[in-house]
Amino acid sequence: MIEAMHNNDNQPMIAYEYPLLERVRTYLRLEHILAALQPHTPVTQQNYTRYFSALFAILDICERSDVRTDVQKDLDKRRAQLQVWSQHPEVNHDQLQQTMQRVHGALSAIQPLNRVGSALKQDRLLSVIRQRFAMPGGTCNFDVPQLHYWLHLPQATRDQDTAAWWAELDVLMRGLALELELLRGQARFNRVVASNGLLQESTEPLSLLRIKVAPEVAAYPVISGHKQRFSIRFMRYEPVNGRASVDHDVAFDLALCP
Repeated sequence: MIEAMHNNDNQPMIAYEYPLLERVRTYLRLEHILAALQPHTPVTQQNYTRYFSALFAILDICERSDVRTDVQKDLDKRRAQLQVWSQHPEVNHDQLQQTMQRVHGALSAIQPLNRVGSALKQDRLLSVIRQRFAMPGGTCNFDVPQLHYWLHLPQATRDQDTAAWWAELDVLMRGLALELELLRGQARFNRVVASNGLLQESTEPLSLLRIKVAPEVAAYPVISGHKQRFSIRFMRYEPVNGRASVDHDVAFDLALCP
């Protein structure tokens, strides 16, 4: 069972997250790619492969799933939830009102959107080079001379192009970031113990597990489960006597996000 223990918030921790719903899995993947995309960083001959690989990965994910509809539905649920909280006598009304305004603004911006990234598929340069980025070494100048030429245009011209490409994704990604912020903010961390390196729980429906482990714990968590049941097993980075699983108690911080 989960047992609350003292939690030292000043201790540096290694953070892990595990989605228990498929749409949350997609959200986290997009967030991870966005960290590599760095849309406001100038694209140069040194970093262009990282930029375009991330951009095309976002387009691939958005084409496989209707991220816009999922984010819109989740934010709409947040809005209804905030309206219920507004009736609580001890709520911080100023903070609640600010959050409601952010949610309302994100919804108003997302609702008019069509299929995300559809305009980028029509872009002359992107449509030519996209398939080449799926090939090992496929971005040599003899493979994509258009890209080679583009990389030698003035930086201001490239900045104008990347700003236009990002404008096609910006509204959705802002809504996505807000939804993840609100999702993570629903649960606080509690110190728990994995007995003999294993914690198993049946619980109310959840969307996301968040875990923090002290760096001195020479193990990492392997997580599995679904929205109403999960297990966390700690594994040694380097096996001891042929055993990879931890066989002693491990204390860590856990937040259960509904």
